[in-house]
Amino acid sequence: MSDGSLFGVGQVLENLKSLWTRADSSSAVDRTVSHACLSNLIIYTEDRSEEEGISKTIDDFVQKHPCRATLIVAQPLEKSGKIDASVTTHQSSLGAHHTVACEQITLRVPASGLEELPSAIQALLVPDLPVYLWWRGIFLHQKTLLEKMLPFVDRFIYDGVTWVDLHHTVPAVSDYFSRFAGKVAFTNFNWSRLRPWREYTADFFDAGAFAKEVWELNRVRVEYMALPGLEEGYQFRTLLYVAWLAAQLEWQPFEVVKDAKTPRIRFRNSKGATVEAELALLPQSGSSSQSIQRILLGIQNGKHQEFLIERDHKQHMMVLSTKQNGDKSSVFRMVPHADSSGADLLHRELGRRVRNRVFEKAFAMAAKLIQMI
Repeated sequence: MSDGSLFGVGQVLENLKSLWTRADSSSAVDRTVSHACLSNLIIYTEDRSEEEGISKTIDDFVQKHPCRATLIVAQPLEKSGKIDASVTTHQSSLGAHHTVACEQITLRVPASGLEELPSAIQALLVPDLPVYLWWRGIFLHQKTLLEKMLPFVDRFIYDGVTWVDLHHTVPAVSDYFSRFAGKVAFTNFNWSRLRPWREYTADFFDAGAFAKEVWELNRVRVEYMALPGLEEGYQFRTLLYVAWLAAQLEWQPFEVVKDAKTPRIRFRNSKGATVEAELALLPQSGSSSQSIQRILLGIQNGKHQEFLIERDHKQHMMVLSTKQNGDKSSVFRMVPHADSSGADLLHRELGRRVRNRVFEKAFAMAAKLIQMI
């Protein structure tokens, strides 16, 4: 194994030591600076333009979860070039007399440095703390590099909303889940962004509300919007919601009515009855409108009952309502809602210490469904 000398790991560690020495000596007499670290966070990107934004996300993230962050800005198409390493700190104030600080290491790496990168990263980790890897972009393009890093990673996070050709990439990702099961906990931001929709769906069917009706559901319609070029990624997010519902309620898919804008998936529930789920792409209502806008869950078996979750963009609310036998809809609950930042999503996903088996089960179902549509 390389000692990471190509990256000047020893010098980076010396620079970190000097950074903390300066921070301690420059702190005011009545103010202390504490070095805090709960984990190691590695971020990989191949887009130089993301460096500033990712550093801002790290700064927001460490306010709640101090860690050593290592940002890798890789340039695999840049055959020659110099490896550049820099260190900086992120600080947050705890009261009038106390500052908590943690560090960020940034590595800018051309193609010539990628082979040694995993060894260098290992040498820069804080020992005996969890290791999280957040991969920006399509990790399937860097399989060799990824497979050298996964053995020392506890949790792997990626965002698949910009991915394309999902009929091929989703099964490939599912294969990684299987190969590294028991070693690495996988998750993605598509799943994390579904959290409010999943929670509000569950709210309808809690004990004391409509607990029995959940087993009678036989219609699902998920309406979403997508910016041009991102239709495939946002359709998969809606599919992941349907897959979660199907996995939880033990529905088995058997047929798809194919339609470019509104494919319909048919399942059989545990009693053998048919359940139909629609994924409906709506016209853009605004230049930035995207993702799920409305979910309808219905029962049509002699009685007609609907459970709706809708985004109210003007009021920044999620509105839960019910409707029965053609009557006027009745508001069940209204909840303030805002889109989560990258730091919020990271904090949410890294808060788990174990594999998210609900996600893995839903993703496996989604991988099956995407081959059908």
